Amino acid sequence: MNKRRFFLFLSVIFCLVLIPVLYLLLRQPASETSLLTASGRDEVNQFYYRAVPGLKRAEEENLVRDINKRLEWPGRNAAVYIDRIWYNVKSVTIFYHVEGISETAFLGGDLYLPSEEPHEVQPFHGTHSIGRASEKGILYQDSFYSCLKLPPLRALSNQVLSEIEKISFTPYINLLRKKDGGMESTRLKSFEILLNYNTDEEEIIKIPLDSQIDIDGRQLHFYQIDLSPSALQLYFQYLKSERDMVYRVKGSYSTAKGEVHTFDSMTKAITKYPYHYIIEIPPFHIRPETLQVHIDSISCISNESVEFLIDTSQFGGKNRSYAVELGKKRIKNTDVLISNISLNRQAAEIFVSFVSDANEASAPIMGLEPVLPKWEHKGSDGEEPSCRLAVLDSDLQPYNLDIWNYGLDLLPGEGIRIRLDRRFWDDSSVARVQLKNLAYIYYVNKEVSLPLLFETSSDE
Repeated sequence: MNKRRFFLFLSVIFCLVLIPVLYLLLRQPASETSLLTASGRDEVNQFYYRAVPGLKRAEEENLVRDINKRLEWPGRNAAVYIDRIWYNVKSVTIFYHVEGISETAFLGGDLYLPSEEPHEVQPFHGTHSIGRASEKGILYQDSFYSCLKLPPLRALSNQVLSEIEKISFTPYINLLRKKDGGMESTRLKSFEILLNYNTDEEEIIKIPLDSQIDIDGRQLHFYQIDLSPSALQLYFQYLKSERDMVYRVKGSYSTAKGEVHTFDSMTKAITKYPYHYIIEIPPFHIRPETLQVHIDSISCISNESVEFLIDTSQFGGKNRSYAVELGKKRIKNTDVLISNISLNRQAAEIFVSFVSDANEASAPIMGLEPVLPKWEHKGSDGEEPSCRLAVLDSDLQPYNLDIWNYGLDLLPGEGIRIRLDRRFWDDSSVARVQLKNLAYIYYVNKEVSLPLLFETSSDE
């Protein structure tokens, strides 16, 4: 019996020691465990090309400026070097390395015009601002190399500045604390960069296209592409689509030069119906003769609507949650229904479920997808098409947003939670809930070749 207790005691002690050790190991940031070491300078350059699409073309067109600024890191036997900057209308990339360190060091801080120094500088812009999603930097000869991506400066009118002679930079260098996962930030010395930036330096090449993807009688017609080192803009129409409006496109492209880039782009409608769209996709390093574009899916606003009539008296006055199945309708391979109503003192919460059969494996196929709707109001009929919510009482009077509390929550892939004021619920015998212009995803899974053969230059 004593031996059993002794072994039990040892087991407990072992677990108490093992658990915190495993916790510390498992919570190490991914950037620390996936940090590669370069055997030559060329591997550092390849990291930069992976992290910054279009960089090679920008270098060839002399759009990348040398800085070569050395900054002391106070309190450490290390130095931060700001090597180069690529400033363009889409983004600003600052290339840097930290000498005397063998871990990820995040550059932060802000750029500003010399005459407009901010009161506060942001030390850290998040891990997404450094390197790329799956690779934050690379080690080479006892130094850490990476790049910081910031938005370009804007005027008070919110327009991107088209000319900048000098720009100031107040840098911070940041290290992840392993004890608590927080960030240790150190401010470095501010300095000026002679930029001599002008948007006209970057040539835009416009190429007409005439390629399309056929999807069950509908068509994605691509008719122009604009090429520049900082962006590719692809023009297209969604034809025979019953006035549906595309707001998002997911896909990828490849070239015969071996480049592959993925994209998840929000569209910009440049005309009213019939709609013409632009999407921006990552630029390439080496111009190919053809882009092989694969469209995974498009997301659209339709003219489909659904209405639910709720007899509020059925639920009494108790504060509780009710599992229900109200107003079930089948639209675009998706069941739409109210699956839950929850009452509390302040609100009535209505959950509209979207249960879809559509998926990538069944492409081409459509399926409704829940998006956060806009509350309908006077004048909203003249707005750009979007998913809208209207709530009416038993007298068909609209929900008064100026008097009653309200709210909306989106559960991606599941549904929408609508929060109504309890006073409205108690005062109305019927609640009429309307969702208009329902959104859907169209899994396409098709390719199209875009030849880049004929060109004209533009200064736009």
